[in-house]
Amino acid sequence: MQASDFAGAVQDFSIRSAATQFSNVILQGKQGSLSNYRISVNYAERDNDRGGRHRHNFEQIRFPMEGEFIYTKDKVVPTGSVAYFPEGAYYGPQLRRKGTRMMVCQFGGASGHGYLGIEQRQASYEALSAKGHFEKGYYTYKDEDGKRHNQDAFEAVWEHAMGKKLEYPTPRYPDVVIMNPANFSWVGDANMPGVERKWIGKFTERNTRIGFIRVDAGATLTAGQHDAPEVLFLVSGSVHCQDRTYAKHSAFGFEPGEGEVPIAAKEVSEICSIQFPKF
Repeated sequence: MQASDFAGAVQDFSIRSAATQFSNVILQGKQGSLSNYRISVNYAERDNDRGGRHRHNFEQIRFPMEGEFIYTKDKVVPTGSVAYFPEGAYYGPQLRRKGTRMMVCQFGGASGHGYLGIEQRQASYEALSAKGHFEKGYYTYKDEDGKRHNQDAFEAVWEHAMGKKLEYPTPRYPDVVIMNPANFSWVGDANMPGVERKWIGKFTERNTRIGFIRVDAGATLTAGQHDAPEVLFLVSGSVHCQDRTYAKHSAFGFEPGEGEVPIAAKEVSEICSIQFPKF
């Protein structure tokens, strides 16, 4: 298991907006693995236009905890809702209003393209910046003949890092899927007194799952038993795990079948659970 609290977050820039726009990365997976991931908490200090319509070869979970996320014109992820962004599906232009605070989890999808790690993205971004510039979601450069080219920013970074053309997977879902956890009921866990769950979505043939866990004060959640990589994000409350207390916006990462890891709630705590594709 690996764990990190918000105080230990790593600041990372967004390729799609100005380099001064940072995300607080709480936890990362294994770079180079099909199940690599990044989970972060992003806060918009100003209205943030993040580029035009685009798509990715990875998947995303977005959970606005304060404010709403405009992911396409006239389409919004409301506060408290959870959005699943399928690999290969177009969305955008997107906008985060000032004051929006959102948990974002990006990870390798069912097609097996993996997810580009922070170090890989950083190195590629710096190399490309020496030959052109990034602005509003695009990379602009001139070729040897002086001809100007525009390319999707992430696409340019990915292709430079991987040394090959990015081929997007055919979308398994044509659009973003939005779920409202408030419309789902809590179901008690028969094996863990004081623990309740609500699964709100299961996607693709590789069983990506999204849900929430509520743990009563003094109760213990036993984690680390899933057969694929899993991340637990502490939405509210505080918990004790392996001789340390973790406050809200901490995260815990587990490898498949890692073994029982007890997480004890010091107060009523709510956790977002994301189980990644099983390969």
